[in-house]
Amino acid sequence: MRYLIVLIILFSLITVGCNNNIDFNQLVDSLVKAEKTMNSKELVTTTATSSSSSDGMINIRIMVEDRLTNEQAKELVFDFYDEIERGITDLNLFRKSYQINFDIKSEKDGDIIYKGQRNKGEEQIWWQF
Repeated sequence: MRYLIVLIILFSLITVGCNNNIDFNQLVDSLVKAEKTMNSKELVTTTATSSSSSDGMINIRIMVEDRLTNEQAKELVFDFYDEIERGITDLNLFRKSYQINFDIKSEKDGDIIYKGQRNKGEEQIWWQF
């Protein structure tokens, strides 16, 4: 009897643990919608994202025509994050599960002018100017 109870508890823990995953299709849909929204912004020429559920990474590239100010770059990145998160139902789990890396690249000269990341479980964005 004890063995059966231990097995039931163990099975319940495993089942609950396995259900703590972000729906990857939901994430992909959210990224696609965010790209479309960002591509309609005046400063942006194009955007691209890639993601992997196995390593919990999302990579974002924002292409702009020319140089941006720090304020413009921050606004673009925050807008992109907000657009992605709009389509995610469990934001806490999403933020704990994925690291987001980004860069902003100038189409004019091909330089990456800003880049940074938001680490798993953190709210803060780390910038490299």
